[in-house]
Amino acid sequence: MAYRALYRRLRPQTFDAVVGQQHIVKTLKNQIETKRISHAYLFCGTRGTGKTSMAKIFSRAINCTGEGDAPCNECENCLATLNGQNVNVVEMDAASNNGVESVRDIIEELKYPPSIGKYRVYIVDEVHMLTTSAFNALLKTLEEPPEHVVFILATTDPQKLPTTVLSRCQRFDFHRISVKEMTETLKDFTDSEGVDIDTEALEYICELSDGAMRDALSTLDMCMSFYYNEQITAEKVRDITGASDRNAFFDLTRAIAANDSAAALDMVNDLMLKGRDLQQFVNEYILHLRNLLISITVTQTCSALDYAQSYIDRLREQAAELSPAYLLDLLNLFSQLQENIKSTRNPRILLEVTCIKACSPMTANTDASLEKRIINIEEKLDKGVPAVYTVQAAAQPVQPEAQKKTIIKAIPDDINTIIKNWQAFIDSIDPNDQVVRTVLASRVQPAFLEDNFLTLVCESPSDFTTVTKKRDIIKQYLADFSEKQFEMRPMKQDEYDRRHKELYGGSDESIKLQNAEERFKNIDFDIDYK
Repeated sequence: MAYRALYRRLRPQTFDAVVGQQHIVKTLKNQIETKRISHAYLFCGTRGTGKTSMAKIFSRAINCTGEGDAPCNECENCLATLNGQNVNVVEMDAASNNGVESVRDIIEELKYPPSIGKYRVYIVDEVHMLTTSAFNALLKTLEEPPEHVVFILATTDPQKLPTTVLSRCQRFDFHRISVKEMTETLKDFTDSEGVDIDTEALEYICELSDGAMRDALSTLDMCMSFYYNEQITAEKVRDITGASDRNAFFDLTRAIAANDSAAALDMVNDLMLKGRDLQQFVNEYILHLRNLLISITVTQTCSALDYAQSYIDRLREQAAELSPAYLLDLLNLFSQLQENIKSTRNPRILLEVTCIKACSPMTANTDASLEKRIINIEEKLDKGVPAVYTVQAAAQPVQPEAQKKTIIKAIPDDINTIIKNWQAFIDSIDPNDQVVRTVLASRVQPAFLEDNFLTLVCESPSDFTTVTKKRDIIKQYLADFSEKQFEMRPMKQDEYDRRHKELYGGSDESIKLQNAEERFKNIDFDIDYK
Protein backbone atom coordinates (compact mmCIF):
# COMPACT_ATOMS: atom_id res chain seq x y z
CA MET A 1 0.00 0.00 0.00
CA ALA A 2 1.27 3.47 -0.90
CA TYR A 3 2.47 5.69 1.92
CA ARG A 4 -0.13 8.15 3.22
CA ALA A 5 0.85 11.48 4.70
CA LEU A 6 0.50 11.75 8.44
CA TYR A 7 -2.24 14.38 8.32
CA ARG A 8 -4.31 12.02 6.14
CA ARG A 9 -3.74 9.00 8.36
CA LEU A 10 -4.72 10.93 11.48
CA ARG A 11 -7.74 12.70 9.99
CA PRO A 12 -10.47 12.43 12.69
CA GLN A 13 -13.25 9.99 11.87
CA THR A 14 -15.60 10.88 14.75
CA PHE A 15 -16.74 14.06 16.47
CA ASP A 16 -14.86 13.12 19.65
CA ALA A 17 -11.58 12.89 17.74
CA VAL A 18 -11.80 16.50 16.52
CA VAL A 19 -9.33 18.71 18.42
CA GLY A 20 -10.09 22.23 19.65
CA GLN A 21 -13.57 22.72 18.14
CA GLN A 22 -15.83 21.52 20.95
CA HIS A 23 -18.24 24.44 20.48
CA ILE A 24 -19.03 23.28 16.94
CA VAL A 25 -19.09 19.57 17.82
CA LYS A 26 -21.67 20.15 20.55
CA THR A 27 -23.96 22.18 18.27
CA LEU A 28 -23.86 19.68 15.39
CA LYS A 29 -24.43 16.70 17.69
CA ASN A 30 -27.45 18.45 19.24
CA GLN A 31 -28.89 19.12 15.78
CA ILE A 32 -28.50 15.47 14.82
CA GLU A 33 -30.06 14.26 18.06
CA THR A 34 -33.05 16.63 17.79
CA LYS A 35 -33.30 16.13 14.00
CA ARG A 36 -32.96 19.86 13.35
CA ILE A 37 -30.68 19.53 10.32
CA SER A 38 -30.26 22.80 8.41
CA HIS A 39 -30.12 22.94 4.63
CA ALA A 40 -26.87 25.00 4.44
CA TYR A 41 -23.78 25.32 6.64
CA LEU A 42 -20.78 27.61 6.34
CA PHE A 43 -17.54 26.44 7.99
CA CYS A 44 -15.02 29.31 8.38
CA GLY A 45 -11.51 29.29 9.78
CA THR A 46 -7.80 29.31 9.04
CA ARG A 47 -6.09 26.39 7.32
CA GLY A 48 -5.73 23.09 9.11
CA THR A 49 -8.34 23.65 11.81
CA GLY A 50 -10.68 20.80 10.79
CA LYS A 51 -13.27 22.32 8.45
CA THR A 52 -13.20 19.56 5.81
CA SER A 53 -12.84 16.82 8.42
CA MET A 54 -15.88 18.13 10.30
CA ALA A 55 -17.88 18.29 7.05
CA LYS A 56 -17.06 14.66 6.24
CA ILE A 57 -17.95 13.48 9.75
CA PHE A 58 -21.23 15.42 9.64
CA SER A 59 -22.11 14.04 6.19
CA ARG A 60 -21.74 10.47 7.54
CA ALA A 61 -23.55 11.25 10.79
CA ILE A 62 -26.75 12.53 9.15
CA ASN A 63 -26.88 9.44 6.85
CA CYS A 64 -25.81 6.87 9.45
CA THR A 65 -28.30 4.10 10.09
CA GLY A 66 -26.92 3.48 13.56
CA GLU A 67 -28.15 5.10 16.74
CA GLY A 68 -26.81 8.18 18.48
CA ASP A 69 -25.54 11.59 17.42
CA ALA A 70 -22.29 10.43 15.76
CA PRO A 71 -21.42 8.22 12.79
CA CYS A 72 -20.88 4.58 13.64
CA ASN A 73 -18.41 4.12 10.72
CA GLU A 74 -19.63 0.54 10.43
CA CYS A 75 -22.96 0.68 8.59
CA GLU A 76 -23.29 0.51 4.81
CA ASN A 77 -23.68 4.29 4.41
CA CYS A 78 -20.68 5.14 6.60
CA LEU A 79 -18.42 2.57 4.94
CA ALA A 80 -19.39 3.73 1.45
CA THR A 81 -18.62 7.35 2.37
CA LEU A 82 -15.30 6.44 4.03
CA ASN A 83 -14.25 4.52 0.91
CA GLY A 84 -15.28 7.36 -1.41
CA GLN A 85 -17.97 5.21 -3.05
CA ASN A 86 -21.05 7.08 -1.85
CA VAL A 87 -22.39 9.04 -4.83
CA ASN A 88 -24.70 10.95 -2.50
CA VAL A 89 -21.78 12.74 -0.81
CA VAL A 90 -20.14 15.05 -3.35
CA GLU A 91 -16.95 16.97 -2.62
CA MET A 92 -16.10 19.89 -4.91
CA ASP A 93 -13.03 22.10 -4.90
CA ALA A 94 -14.25 25.59 -5.81
CA ALA A 95 -10.68 26.74 -6.45
CA SER A 96 -10.56 24.64 -9.65
CA ASN A 97 -14.31 24.35 -10.35
CA ASN A 98 -15.35 27.94 -9.84
CA GLY A 99 -17.44 28.60 -12.94
CA VAL A 100 -21.18 28.78 -13.37
CA GLU A 101 -21.16 25.47 -15.30
CA SER A 102 -20.04 23.57 -12.19
CA VAL A 103 -22.89 25.07 -10.17
CA ARG A 104 -25.40 24.25 -12.89
CA ASP A 105 -24.27 20.61 -12.81
CA ILE A 106 -25.00 20.55 -9.07
CA ILE A 107 -28.42 22.14 -9.56
CA GLU A 108 -29.24 19.53 -12.21
CA GLU A 109 -28.39 16.69 -9.80
CA LEU A 110 -30.44 18.07 -6.90
CA LYS A 111 -33.79 16.83 -8.19
CA TYR A 112 -32.72 13.19 -7.80
CA PRO A 113 -33.21 11.72 -4.30
CA PRO A 114 -30.31 9.88 -2.65
CA SER A 115 -29.86 6.24 -3.64
CA ILE A 116 -28.87 5.30 -0.09
CA GLY A 117 -29.28 7.25 3.13
CA LYS A 118 -31.49 10.25 3.79
CA TYR A 119 -29.51 13.20 2.41
CA ARG A 120 -27.49 14.20 -0.61
CA VAL A 121 -24.59 16.23 0.81
CA TYR A 122 -22.52 18.73 -1.20
CA ILE A 123 -19.23 19.76 0.40
CA VAL A 124 -17.83 22.81 -1.41
CA ASP A 125 -14.27 23.63 -0.30
CA GLU A 126 -12.74 27.13 -0.74
CA VAL A 127 -16.19 28.39 -1.70
CA HIS A 128 -14.99 32.01 -1.79
CA MET A 129 -13.24 31.19 -5.09
CA LEU A 130 -16.55 30.87 -6.96
CA THR A 131 -17.19 33.56 -9.55
CA THR A 132 -19.97 36.11 -9.19
CA SER A 133 -22.01 34.31 -11.84
CA ALA A 134 -21.61 31.02 -10.00
CA PHE A 135 -22.79 32.59 -6.72
CA ASN A 136 -25.80 34.12 -8.46
CA ALA A 137 -26.71 30.75 -9.97
CA LEU A 138 -26.42 29.10 -6.53
CA LEU A 139 -28.45 31.63 -4.54
CA LYS A 140 -31.99 30.39 -5.14
CA THR A 141 -31.04 26.74 -4.72
CA LEU A 142 -29.06 27.55 -1.57
CA GLU A 143 -32.07 29.27 -0.05
CA GLU A 144 -34.70 26.63 -0.90
CA PRO A 145 -33.07 23.32 -1.82
CA PRO A 146 -35.02 20.04 -1.87
CA GLU A 147 -35.56 18.51 1.56
CA HIS A 148 -33.05 15.76 0.85
CA VAL A 149 -30.14 18.16 0.12
CA VAL A 150 -27.59 19.64 2.57
CA PHE A 151 -24.88 22.11 1.53
CA ILE A 152 -21.66 22.41 3.55
CA LEU A 153 -19.54 25.34 2.37
CA ALA A 154 -15.98 25.68 3.68
CA THR A 155 -13.75 28.75 3.35
CA THR A 156 -10.68 30.41 4.82
CA ASP A 157 -11.83 33.85 3.62
CA PRO A 158 -15.51 34.41 4.54
CA GLN A 159 -15.37 38.18 3.95
CA LYS A 160 -15.15 37.47 0.20
CA LEU A 161 -18.54 35.78 0.19
CA PRO A 162 -21.59 37.83 -0.84
CA THR A 163 -23.84 38.78 2.06
CA THR A 164 -26.70 37.08 0.22
CA VAL A 165 -24.86 33.76 0.61
CA LEU A 166 -23.88 34.41 4.24
CA SER A 167 -27.48 35.12 5.21
CA ARG A 168 -28.63 31.76 3.82
CA CYS A 169 -26.21 29.62 5.86
CA GLN A 170 -25.62 28.66 9.46
CA ARG A 171 -22.11 29.95 10.11
CA PHE A 172 -19.57 28.13 12.29
CA ASP A 173 -16.19 29.72 13.02
CA PHE A 174 -13.34 27.28 13.62
CA HIS A 175 -10.80 28.46 16.19
CA ARG A 176 -7.05 28.14 15.97
CA ILE A 177 -6.00 25.11 17.98
CA SER A 178 -3.99 25.89 21.11
CA VAL A 179 -0.41 24.73 21.52
CA LYS A 180 -1.38 22.72 24.59
CA GLU A 181 -4.13 20.76 22.78
CA MET A 182 -1.94 20.08 19.75
CA THR A 183 1.00 18.98 21.91
CA GLU A 184 -1.18 16.51 23.82
CA THR A 185 -2.58 15.08 20.57
CA LEU A 186 0.85 14.68 18.95
CA LYS A 187 2.31 13.18 22.14
CA ASP A 188 -0.42 10.52 22.23
CA PHE A 189 0.41 9.59 18.63
CA THR A 190 4.20 9.55 19.06
CA ASP A 191 3.90 7.47 22.24
CA SER A 192 1.69 4.92 20.47
CA GLU A 193 4.07 4.77 17.48
CA GLY A 194 7.21 4.59 19.63
CA VAL A 195 8.68 7.80 18.18
CA ASP A 196 11.58 9.13 20.28
CA ILE A 197 10.84 12.88 20.48
CA ASP A 198 11.15 15.18 23.48
CA THR A 199 8.36 17.42 24.73
CA GLU A 200 10.21 20.64 23.88
CA ALA A 201 10.43 19.54 20.23
CA LEU A 202 6.70 18.78 20.13
CA GLU A 203 5.87 22.16 21.67
CA TYR A 204 8.10 23.92 19.16
CA ILE A 205 6.46 22.10 16.22
CA CYS A 206 3.05 23.18 17.50
CA GLU A 207 4.17 26.80 17.96
CA LEU A 208 5.46 26.90 14.37
CA SER A 209 2.11 25.63 13.08
CA ASP A 210 0.27 28.80 14.20
CA GLY A 211 -2.84 26.94 15.34
CA ALA A 212 -3.10 24.63 12.29
CA MET A 213 -3.09 20.93 13.15
CA ARG A 214 -2.34 19.94 9.55
CA ASP A 215 0.83 22.08 9.55
CA ALA A 216 1.96 20.50 12.82
CA LEU A 217 1.39 16.97 11.47
CA SER A 218 3.24 17.78 8.22
CA THR A 219 6.25 19.11 10.16
CA LEU A 220 6.23 16.08 12.47
CA ASP A 221 5.99 13.78 9.44
CA MET A 222 9.03 15.47 7.88
CA CYS A 223 11.04 15.19 11.11
CA MET A 224 10.14 11.50 11.53
CA SER A 225 11.33 10.78 7.98
CA PHE A 226 14.57 12.78 8.25
CA TYR A 227 15.54 11.54 11.71
CA TYR A 228 14.38 7.96 11.28
CA ASN A 229 15.37 5.83 14.31
CA GLU A 230 16.93 8.89 15.95
CA GLN A 231 15.83 11.02 18.85
CA ILE A 232 14.10 14.19 17.66
CA THR A 233 15.07 17.29 19.64
CA ALA A 234 14.03 20.93 19.38
CA GLU A 235 17.42 21.76 17.84
CA LYS A 236 16.85 19.17 15.09
CA VAL A 237 13.40 20.61 14.42
CA ARG A 238 14.93 24.05 14.01
CA ASP A 239 17.55 22.67 11.63
CA ILE A 240 15.02 21.00 9.37
CA THR A 241 12.58 23.91 9.33
CA GLY A 242 15.23 26.63 9.00
CA ALA A 243 14.02 28.28 12.20
CA SER A 244 16.27 29.95 14.77
CA ASP A 245 16.99 29.04 18.35
CA ARG A 246 15.07 31.16 20.87
CA ASN A 247 18.33 31.97 22.56
CA ALA A 248 19.22 34.02 19.48
CA PHE A 249 16.18 36.27 20.07
CA PHE A 250 17.09 36.81 23.72
CA ASP A 251 20.72 37.47 22.80
CA LEU A 252 19.81 39.95 20.05
CA THR A 253 17.45 41.85 22.36
CA ARG A 254 20.16 41.95 25.02
CA ALA A 255 22.70 43.31 22.49
CA ILE A 256 20.27 45.97 21.24
CA ALA A 257 19.42 47.09 24.77
CA ALA A 258 23.15 47.41 25.51
CA ASN A 259 23.74 49.34 22.24
CA ASP A 260 26.21 46.62 21.26
CA SER A 261 26.00 46.77 17.46
CA ALA A 262 29.09 44.55 17.06
CA ALA A 263 27.39 41.68 18.89
CA ALA A 264 24.19 42.17 16.90
CA LEU A 265 26.06 42.06 13.57
CA ASP A 266 27.95 38.96 14.70
CA MET A 267 24.58 37.27 15.25
CA VAL A 268 23.42 38.19 11.74
CA ASN A 269 26.66 36.78 10.33
CA ASP A 270 26.14 33.58 12.33
CA LEU A 271 22.62 33.24 10.90
CA MET A 272 24.00 33.55 7.38
CA LEU A 273 26.69 30.94 8.00
CA LYS A 274 24.09 28.50 9.35
CA GLY A 275 21.90 29.07 6.28
CA ARG A 276 18.93 30.42 8.21
CA ASP A 277 16.07 32.12 6.38
CA LEU A 278 16.46 35.79 7.37
CA GLN A 279 12.86 36.65 6.50
CA GLN A 280 11.62 33.90 8.80
CA PHE A 281 14.06 35.07 11.48
CA VAL A 282 12.63 38.60 11.31
CA ASN A 283 9.07 37.25 11.54
CA GLU A 284 9.97 35.18 14.60
CA TYR A 285 11.87 38.05 16.22
CA ILE A 286 8.84 40.34 15.86
CA LEU A 287 6.82 37.64 17.63
CA HIS A 288 9.49 37.59 20.37
CA LEU A 289 9.20 41.38 20.81
CA ARG A 290 5.44 41.05 20.94
CA ASN A 291 5.75 38.40 23.65
CA LEU A 292 8.11 40.65 25.63
CA LEU A 293 5.63 43.53 25.40
CA ILE A 294 2.75 41.37 26.62
CA SER A 295 4.80 39.89 29.46
CA ILE A 296 5.77 43.37 30.74
CA THR A 297 2.30 44.92 30.45
CA VAL A 298 0.21 41.92 31.61
CA THR A 299 1.37 40.54 34.95
CA GLN A 300 -1.34 37.93 35.48
CA THR A 301 -1.85 34.71 33.51
CA CYS A 302 -2.83 35.53 29.93
CA SER A 303 -4.01 33.25 27.11
CA ALA A 304 -2.18 35.49 24.64
CA LEU A 305 1.06 33.89 25.91
CA ASP A 306 0.28 30.32 24.85
CA TYR A 307 3.75 28.93 25.55
CA ALA A 308 5.63 26.71 27.94
CA GLN A 309 6.04 28.23 31.42
CA SER A 310 9.83 28.12 31.21
CA TYR A 311 9.75 30.35 28.12
CA ILE A 312 7.28 32.76 29.76
CA ASP A 313 9.55 33.05 32.82
CA ARG A 314 12.50 33.98 30.56
CA LEU A 315 10.33 36.56 28.79
CA ARG A 316 9.34 38.22 32.06
CA GLU A 317 12.95 38.26 33.24
CA GLN A 318 14.20 40.06 30.12
CA ALA A 319 11.17 42.34 29.83
CA ALA A 320 11.80 43.65 33.36
CA GLU A 321 14.92 45.38 32.02
CA LEU A 322 13.03 47.19 29.21
CA SER A 323 10.22 49.71 28.97
CA PRO A 324 6.98 49.25 26.99
CA ALA A 325 7.69 52.39 24.96
CA TYR A 326 11.12 51.09 23.98
CA LEU A 327 9.67 47.71 22.94
CA LEU A 328 7.04 49.49 20.84
CA ASP A 329 9.82 51.40 19.09
CA LEU A 330 11.61 48.14 18.32
CA LEU A 331 8.38 46.56 17.08
CA ASN A 332 7.79 49.46 14.69
CA LEU A 333 11.39 49.34 13.46
CA PHE A 334 11.41 45.60 12.75
CA SER A 335 7.86 45.68 11.31
CA GLN A 336 9.13 48.11 8.68
CA LEU A 337 11.97 45.68 8.02
CA GLN A 338 9.43 42.85 7.68
CA GLU A 339 7.70 44.73 4.85
CA ASN A 340 10.89 45.80 3.08
CA ILE A 341 12.71 42.48 3.31
CA LYS A 342 10.11 40.75 1.12
CA SER A 343 11.17 42.64 -2.01
CA THR A 344 14.92 43.04 -1.49
CA ARG A 345 17.62 40.97 -3.17
CA ASN A 346 19.97 41.30 -0.21
CA PRO A 347 18.05 40.82 3.05
CA ARG A 348 21.28 40.63 5.04
CA ILE A 349 22.08 44.31 4.45
CA LEU A 350 18.58 45.41 5.49
CA LEU A 351 18.75 43.32 8.66
CA GLU A 352 22.21 44.67 9.54
CA VAL A 353 21.12 48.29 8.97
CA THR A 354 18.05 47.76 11.14
CA CYS A 355 20.17 46.25 13.92
CA ILE A 356 22.53 49.24 13.78
CA LYS A 357 19.56 51.62 14.01
CA ALA A 358 18.16 49.68 16.96
CA CYS A 359 21.54 49.83 18.70
CA SER A 360 21.83 53.59 18.06
CA PRO A 361 18.93 55.42 19.74
CA MET A 362 20.37 58.77 18.63
CA THR A 363 19.13 57.99 15.09
CA ALA A 364 15.46 58.20 16.15
CA ASN A 365 13.41 61.14 17.41
CA THR A 366 10.80 59.24 19.43
CA ASP A 367 10.20 59.75 23.15
CA ALA A 368 11.37 56.19 23.82
CA SER A 369 14.67 56.82 22.01
CA LEU A 370 15.20 60.04 23.94
CA GLU A 371 14.49 58.20 27.16
CA LYS A 372 16.99 55.51 26.16
CA ARG A 373 19.64 58.15 25.48
CA ILE A 374 19.07 59.69 28.90
CA ILE A 375 19.32 56.26 30.54
CA ASN A 376 22.58 55.58 28.69
CA ILE A 377 24.06 58.90 29.85
CA GLU A 378 22.96 58.31 33.44
CA GLU A 379 24.51 54.84 33.40
CA LYS A 380 27.81 56.32 32.18
CA LEU A 381 27.72 58.97 34.89
CA ASP A 382 26.98 56.34 37.55
CA LYS A 383 30.03 54.40 36.38
CA GLY A 384 32.18 57.52 36.49
CA VAL A 385 32.48 57.81 32.71
CA PRO A 386 32.14 61.46 31.63
CA ALA A 387 29.26 62.04 29.24
CA VAL A 388 30.24 63.92 26.09
CA TYR A 389 27.84 66.60 24.93
CA THR A 390 27.95 68.37 21.60
CA VAL A 391 26.95 72.01 21.91
CA GLN A 392 24.97 73.30 18.93
CA ALA A 393 25.97 76.44 17.07
CA ALA A 394 23.13 78.31 18.71
CA ALA A 395 24.95 78.27 22.05
CA GLN A 396 27.25 81.11 23.00
CA PRO A 397 30.84 80.27 21.99
CA VAL A 398 33.17 79.79 24.94
CA GLN A 399 35.88 82.42 24.91
CA PRO A 400 39.51 81.39 25.53
CA GLU A 401 39.61 83.22 28.84
CA ALA A 402 36.38 81.53 29.94
CA GLN A 403 37.96 78.13 29.36
CA LYS A 404 40.53 78.89 32.03
CA LYS A 405 37.83 79.34 34.68
CA THR A 406 37.23 76.48 37.07
CA ILE A 407 33.57 75.45 36.94
CA ILE A 408 32.37 74.13 40.31
CA LYS A 409 29.69 71.45 40.42
CA ALA A 410 26.36 72.89 41.56
CA ILE A 411 24.88 71.87 44.92
CA PRO A 412 21.23 72.05 46.10
CA ASP A 413 21.70 75.65 47.31
CA ASP A 414 22.82 76.63 43.80
CA ILE A 415 19.72 74.94 42.37
CA ASN A 416 17.46 76.94 44.69
CA THR A 417 19.28 80.12 43.66
CA ILE A 418 18.63 79.39 39.98
CA ILE A 419 14.95 78.69 40.68
CA LYS A 420 14.59 82.05 42.48
CA ASN A 421 16.42 83.88 39.70
CA TRP A 422 14.89 81.97 36.80
CA GLN A 423 13.81 85.06 34.87
CA ALA A 424 17.25 86.63 35.21
CA PHE A 425 18.71 83.44 33.81
CA ILE A 426 16.31 83.56 30.86
CA ASP A 427 17.29 87.17 30.18
CA SER A 428 20.93 86.08 29.99
CA ILE A 429 20.23 83.65 27.14
CA ASP A 430 21.33 84.69 23.65
CA PRO A 431 18.44 86.78 22.16
CA ASN A 432 18.96 84.99 18.83
CA ASP A 433 18.18 81.63 20.41
CA GLN A 434 14.40 82.17 20.37
CA VAL A 435 13.52 78.48 20.70
CA VAL A 436 15.25 78.02 24.06
CA ARG A 437 14.13 81.42 25.39
CA THR A 438 10.48 80.84 24.43
CA VAL A 439 10.22 77.33 25.83
CA LEU A 440 12.00 78.12 29.13
CA ALA A 441 10.12 81.38 29.65
CA SER A 442 6.58 80.20 29.03
CA ARG A 443 6.21 76.40 29.11
CA VAL A 444 8.91 75.09 31.47
CA GLN A 445 9.13 75.49 35.26
CA PRO A 446 12.30 74.78 37.33
CA ALA A 447 11.90 72.50 40.36
CA PHE A 448 13.92 70.64 43.00
CA LEU A 449 13.43 67.06 44.26
CA GLU A 450 16.06 66.83 47.02
CA ASP A 451 18.92 65.58 44.88
CA ASN A 452 21.68 67.20 42.84
CA PHE A 453 19.54 67.68 39.73
CA LEU A 454 17.81 70.79 38.47
CA THR A 455 14.46 69.44 37.28
CA LEU A 456 12.81 71.20 34.34
CA VAL A 457 9.10 70.39 34.43
CA CYS A 458 7.68 70.43 30.89
CA GLU A 459 4.09 71.28 30.13
CA SER A 460 3.70 69.02 27.08
CA PRO A 461 5.50 66.08 25.38
CA SER A 462 6.71 68.43 22.63
CA ASP A 463 8.30 70.73 25.23
CA PHE A 464 9.91 67.69 26.86
CA THR A 465 11.36 66.67 23.49
CA THR A 466 12.64 70.20 22.81
CA VAL A 467 14.29 70.56 26.22
CA THR A 468 15.86 67.10 25.88
CA LYS A 469 17.29 67.97 22.47
CA LYS A 470 18.57 71.34 23.76
CA ARG A 471 19.80 69.93 27.04
CA ASP A 472 23.48 70.48 26.38
CA ILE A 473 22.86 74.07 25.24
CA ILE A 474 20.80 74.87 28.34
CA LYS A 475 23.54 73.45 30.57
CA GLN A 476 26.06 75.71 28.86
CA TYR A 477 23.81 78.75 29.43
CA LEU A 478 23.48 77.77 33.10
CA ALA A 479 27.26 77.48 33.42
CA ASP A 480 27.77 80.89 31.78
CA PHE A 481 25.16 82.50 34.05
CA SER A 482 26.17 81.00 37.39
CA GLU A 483 29.69 79.66 36.79
CA LYS A 484 28.44 76.36 38.17
CA GLN A 485 28.08 72.99 36.48
CA PHE A 486 24.45 71.83 36.79
CA GLU A 487 23.09 68.31 36.46
CA MET A 488 19.79 68.84 34.69
CA ARG A 489 16.94 66.54 33.78
CA PRO A 490 13.80 67.29 31.76
CA MET A 491 10.64 65.76 33.21
CA LYS A 492 7.04 65.59 32.08
CA GLN A 493 4.42 67.18 34.31
CA ASP A 494 2.67 63.92 35.26
CA GLU A 495 5.99 62.25 36.10
CA TYR A 496 6.98 65.20 38.33
CA ASP A 497 3.63 65.09 40.12
CA ARG A 498 4.07 61.38 40.78
CA ARG A 499 7.62 61.74 42.15
CA HIS A 500 6.68 64.78 44.25
CA LYS A 501 3.79 62.85 45.77
CA GLU A 502 6.09 59.90 46.58
CA LEU A 503 8.63 62.22 48.27
CA TYR A 504 6.34 64.66 50.06
CA GLY A 505 2.98 62.92 50.17
CA GLY A 506 1.12 65.36 47.94
CA SER A 507 1.21 67.39 44.75
CA ASP A 508 3.23 70.58 44.41
CA GLU A 509 0.74 73.44 44.09
CA SER A 510 3.51 75.97 43.51
CA ILE A 511 4.68 74.22 40.35
CA LYS A 512 1.43 74.56 38.41
CA LEU A 513 2.40 75.74 34.97
CA GLN A 514 1.28 79.23 33.98
CA ASN A 515 1.82 81.41 31.01
CA ALA A 516 4.71 83.86 31.19
CA GLU A 517 2.62 86.88 32.17
CA GLU A 518 0.89 85.13 35.10
CA ARG A 519 4.14 83.61 36.32
CA PHE A 520 6.01 86.92 36.35
CA LYS A 521 3.22 88.52 38.41
CA ASN A 522 3.70 85.92 41.13
CA ILE A 523 7.53 86.05 41.26
CA ASP A 524 9.30 88.85 43.05
CA PHE A 525 12.30 89.84 40.90
CA ASP A 526 14.43 92.94 41.35
CA ILE A 527 14.21 93.51 37.62
CA ASP A 528 12.33 96.17 35.71
CA TYR A 529 10.21 94.50 33.00
CA LYS A 530 9.06 97.72 31.38
